[in-house]
Amino acid sequence: MTEILVIIGIIGIVIGIGLLTLKALQPDIQLSGAVRELVSDLRLAGQLSVTEQVNHGIIFYSDSLGDRYQMVKYGENDQVLELLKTKELPEEINFTEINFTNSRVIFNPYGAVKESGSVVLINSRGATTTCEVRPSGLVKIK
Repeated sequence: MTEILVIIGIIGIVIGIGLLTLKALQPDIQLSGAVRELVSDLRLAGQLSVTEQVNHGIIFYSDSLGDRYQMVKYGENDQVLELLKTKELPEEINFTEINFTNSRVIFNPYGAVKESGSVVLINSRGATTTCEVRPSGLVKIK
């Protein structure tokens, strides 16, 4: 009986240490997830532009309502024709830099962008990750 109690105690200690470690890594995990989702949405906008032969893009917002972005379909003269998706960043993740004119990236029907640039995200611990969009439309995490 004593051996079983010792084993249960050891298992409890290991689980406790694991939970503390996971809690410490949570901000980095959230930042990684937010960046991967942003990259996925940027790539989707580029793909939609090619398949539909219409400009698509992402518009970034950082204001009192929080940090978020919208995937949109553009019409003539780059006017927003249709809102496809809105994504709010988790509370602990923010945009620190948005290096696109008018805070938007627009993909043309060839999959390239009208203007290259980058977006930098930061978590509550101060760690940053950069999402870069090259002129060819290539989206890369730095």
